[in-house]
Amino acid sequence: MFQPQFVDVDDVLLHVETDGPEAGPAALFLHGWPDLWFTFEPQMTVLAEQGYRILAPDQRGYGLSSKPATVADYEMPRLVNDIVLLIERQKAAPVHLVGHDWGGAVAWSVAIERPDLVRSLTIVNCPHPQVFAEALARKPSQLLRSWYMVAFQIPGLAETILGARDGAVLAAMLKNGARLSDTDLDRHRAVWRHPGTIQRPLFWYRALFRATLPSIRAARPAPDLTVRVPTQIIWGRRDGALGKHLAEPSAALCEQSELHWLDTRHWPHREQPQRVTELLTAWFAQHADRT
Repeated sequence: MFQPQFVDVDDVLLHVETDGPEAGPAALFLHGWPDLWFTFEPQMTVLAEQGYRILAPDQRGYGLSSKPATVADYEMPRLVNDIVLLIERQKAAPVHLVGHDWGGAVAWSVAIERPDLVRSLTIVNCPHPQVFAEALARKPSQLLRSWYMVAFQIPGLAETILGARDGAVLAAMLKNGARLSDTDLDRHRAVWRHPGTIQRPLFWYRALFRATLPSIRAARPAPDLTVRVPTQIIWGRRDGALGKHLAEPSAALCEQSELHWLDTRHWPHREQPQRVTELLTAWFAQHADRT
């Protein structure tokens, strides 16, 4: 059974749900937008029963975690630092790190910058940061798929649309795309009624564009972003937001990788929960002894 706690990671408090034995190998799950900590709940429940120590935070700006007030508070170095400090202060390293969507973006960066903290990496429908930046710069098709990211740059507009009628647009997206039950939608709605819970996640997108677009225009040489921990990529080939052409180049930037295609859209772990659980169980077991 999941138990809540709040973990101080310096400038914010992260709401973290935990399950499984304290002494078990740790598995840390990072949600994307507009999810909350329980997006991987079917997989986490099974893995806790198998003896894994589960950690599932609401990332900053989400759910019951702190919601800093400026866009700069959501730049990638801060998001990464939250997770680094969470792992360190929970004495959980090395972790099996799993991330979907924006959670995948943070997970990529943690694995690149602090491989000592990561036992294995699993990415669900999220491109490697270098691959995504190049796609935005060079592939008009991906920019068209990412139209909503552009719309999110307009202060006030997205907040108004997404917050209208008790989050009706968000609820429809999660029900149709992620196949959330009415019970899980009610869990989301209860959170969306709190101040800032719809607006602050949009700051992640605004911070991304402020950081990425100047770098693209400057055409600076890319740093070495090779991933040096074992990496499993799970990709729903019918994702409407992130094209499948992003998956193989992402795998190519990993020293050791496996790429699994599923016949799903953006939320494979919700659309095919049993298959994703099987992939996680096998991957964790394969890399159980890595330290």
